[in-house]
Amino acid sequence: MTNVTYETENAIFTFSLNAVTKALKTANQTEELVKLLQFLTSSPPDSITIPKGYSHFGYIALDLLTKGKGSVTCKTCNKTYRPDQLKLTVVGHGTSPFNLKEKGGIKNVFIKGQRLPGLFGGRGFTCPNGHELISMITWRT
Repeated sequence: MTNVTYETENAIFTFSLNAVTKALKTANQTEELVKLLQFLTSSPPDSITIPKGYSHFGYIALDLLTKGKGSVTCKTCNKTYRPDQLKLTVVGHGTSPFNLKEKGGIKNVFIKGQRLPGLFGGRGFTCPNGHELISMITWRT
């Protein structure tokens, strides 16, 4: 089985080529993701490393981890973890602007007399020891 590796400052992510290809085909097709899919299909069948220029792959990695796919090596701990061992984190105003239970949520947007600020939020993961592995802004208002 061919593995796809994606490296950031904090972690090394490993996914199966099949899972990555499926995620890329179902994601919103941007020019970068189309080029990435072409890169993957034209790469030798050995282990494939995502080049640094593909910054949107972080969103694919986050989605795959959320679905329980792949593994992550924390560079601080120097240990590899399965997605079910990771801790989900919240970025900014939460994972969704419509989640009223999360800090910030949309309910705070409608406070009388308050100017509507530009809000943002997202999610990420830390290792079991609390080291940040990945975090991405997934929405903005």
